[in-house]
Amino acid sequence: MKDEQKAMRVLYTILRPAFAICLFLSQFDSSRTSFFTANPYLLSVGVILFVAGVSLSIGASIYLKKAIDANEIAVSGPFRYVRHPIYASMYVLSVGLGFIFFAWIWFLVMAAFISLWYLECRNEEKEMVELYGPRYIDYQKRTGMLFPKVTTQA
Repeated sequence: MKDEQKAMRVLYTILRPAFAICLFLSQFDSSRTSFFTANPYLLSVGVILFVAGVSLSIGASIYLKKAIDANEIAVSGPFRYVRHPIYASMYVLSVGLGFIFFAWIWFLVMAAFISLWYLECRNEEKEMVELYGPRYIDYQKRTGMLFPKVTTQA
């Protein structure tokens, strides 16, 4: 199991820069004449999503650091609603960047990498269950992985 985890970490270490490079290169496939999209609505939505994603990432990182320092599961702040708010923030800010620099290939690259990020989340959850056992399983039942869980009251 440890060798598999090491292999996955190496794979993810390679995939993250590959994602950034692919997204950067996708800008040169566009036929637009300006660096940013000329559509002010897409640009506005993109900026809002980008700022929201960065803000969520910073906030989640602060709460995660506090939990790590206390050797606890992060369950406050954005972790109260989702188990992987940093990954969720990366999705949000990436979509925002896609609107800002509008290029169709950007979204194709994102679609390819989203499944890989999902697999990384699943792998991290296995590690958390190994570390924290039933406490983490209870936390999984209360929260969504990347989006808040919607529950209905009977």
